[in-house]
Amino acid sequence: MDWFQLLEWCRATDTLLIEGEQVFSPARHDDALVLSIKGSLSESELTLLRARLRGGAMNKAQRGALYHNLPAGFLLEGDRLVKDPDRQVRHAIGEVFARFREQGSARRVTASLLDDGVRLPARMPGREVAWDDATYGRVIGILRNPMMGGAYAYGRKRSERVLDDAGVLRTTKRTIPRDDWHVLIEDHHEGYVSWQDWLEIQERMSANAISREPREGAALLQTLATCGHCGHRLHTRYGRAWSYMCLRPMDGSRKSCLHVGGVRIDAVVERAFLDAVSPAGVEAARLAAERSEKRDDAGLRSLQLEVERCRHEAGLAERRYYKIDPDNRLVADTLERDWEMALRALEEAGRALDHARQSQAPPPDPARLEALGERVDDLWHANGVTPRERKRLLACLVEDVTLRIDRDVGAVEIVMHWKGGEFDEFTVPLQRRRSVPEDGTETVELVRQLVGLYNDSDISCVLNQRGRVTPKGLPFNRNRVHQLRKRHGIPAHARKAGDGMAPVVGVLEASRQLEVSESTVYRWIREGLIAAEPTLAGAPCRIRLTDALRQRFRAEPPEGFVPARTAARRLGVSRQRIWQRIRDGDLQACHINRGPDRGLFVQLGEAAASLPGLFADVPDNPEDGQ
Repeated sequence: MDWFQLLEWCRATDTLLIEGEQVFSPARHDDALVLSIKGSLSESELTLLRARLRGGAMNKAQRGALYHNLPAGFLLEGDRLVKDPDRQVRHAIGEVFARFREQGSARRVTASLLDDGVRLPARMPGREVAWDDATYGRVIGILRNPMMGGAYAYGRKRSERVLDDAGVLRTTKRTIPRDDWHVLIEDHHEGYVSWQDWLEIQERMSANAISREPREGAALLQTLATCGHCGHRLHTRYGRAWSYMCLRPMDGSRKSCLHVGGVRIDAVVERAFLDAVSPAGVEAARLAAERSEKRDDAGLRSLQLEVERCRHEAGLAERRYYKIDPDNRLVADTLERDWEMALRALEEAGRALDHARQSQAPPPDPARLEALGERVDDLWHANGVTPRERKRLLACLVEDVTLRIDRDVGAVEIVMHWKGGEFDEFTVPLQRRRSVPEDGTETVELVRQLVGLYNDSDISCVLNQRGRVTPKGLPFNRNRVHQLRKRHGIPAHARKAGDGMAPVVGVLEASRQLEVSESTVYRWIREGLIAAEPTLAGAPCRIRLTDALRQRFRAEPPEGFVPARTAARRLGVSRQRIWQRIRDGDLQACHINRGPDRGLFVQLGEAAASLPGLFADVPDNPEDGQ
């Protein structure tokens, strides 16, 4: 309760206040005045104390020595922040960053960790490290923490007191931008990733919400092209060439606002971009050379500092190793390995510094730089430059490119908006459609005849066997037959039902319904046991599946029927003779399509026994009758 609010309550209830040996009655004016002065002085003193405490905390934070709750993966060694020597903790945190580099999304990282059963460490205030299943919040907490990038940060969140819907005063915390942090010390300690890598991770995570990252395709205006009719972003479609298409229907209809080829549009935008950057090419080349020289000097300085840091780290690692309890082998092994790694890092840093000093290139020739700056076109079209890099260069200067089709003029209007507010306008004539060669009259009439009997796939086979081709000289397939029918309004093949006649099907469909192989159906056709329907020359064979024909293909043999090989042996004739007698009607036959004895079966009666034999001894061939 506030002090003055307490005085009001005491005055209303005639309550006395006792301070030490003094008694005050807030109902009396003099006592109320004294109590008010005492309260104001106390509040002023508390305000000064808070300010001093905040100032001390800020001074400590500016030195990078103020810690509240350390995240899992770090420990305090005196006043110095070091990575946790526990190998399991290091491996788990390193796995989060490694998987993010591969998968590029925090949610995908969380899912992969859960699938593989990888648990993440967490440190609660005043407790040891606890292990639990990976969650999106834990993964985000690791990826977003600047400590993981080797930086010290203070003031990343700001406390705000607001009234909720019920009128209750509540304190909330709001994340503030990185530029507004109170303290940010880069390279403060060893992180799990470098500071530059951490910044790239933050940019990648921010871009995941609304991604406009250029892709590998050849379309130059991908992510930049905008529809001039509805204002929405245009999508890129690839075929033989690329095109730009608005997927938002215009005026509520199903028709797209815009769909236009992108090759000539990209050429216009590319030419405008190169014309804009060419005058600055020489100056850009000179500045690039200066930046390169400064970068080399900075690289040498960085390597020198790296050698000093590695030497310091090796000394610290040695001292940490000798201070550890030898019985704690898990930590001792880690510290020993850290010491060895520090020594190797020192050796590698020394070699890198010597190599950099020897390989430092001399400053470039100014005349050569001037010639290079004038070859912007050659650099733009160089083989080593990828489409993605060209798009990124274009996005550095261009905000967006608006496309609009003027049907009356027959052109595409291009408005190129530069960053800074300027814009240029261009016009590209619409490309006229080429006249499509007409289909041959004989081919169209042949399709009209075949469509009542065959589907598009069978029709394409007939057309190809007769040497017919499309107007472009291509062989027919199912899709091209479909397009031909569509152009000439020819209906698709439809099976007739309810006409009282048995259906007519192809050999493949007949084999499926009769439950036999295609070769068996063709054998019965060749032997004359199945009558094929008359068709055009080159057309697939077709069969009328009558009930009588279906009865000749059974699952079990009727009484009195024996396998064809048995009939041949009993009658003393060859297999071909059996087929001939079946064709002449002297023998009744059926085909058994199931069981171990499936194949041709023949009925043997008295009439069959009287048939003259041609061979006295016929071997029992298991393939007879198949």
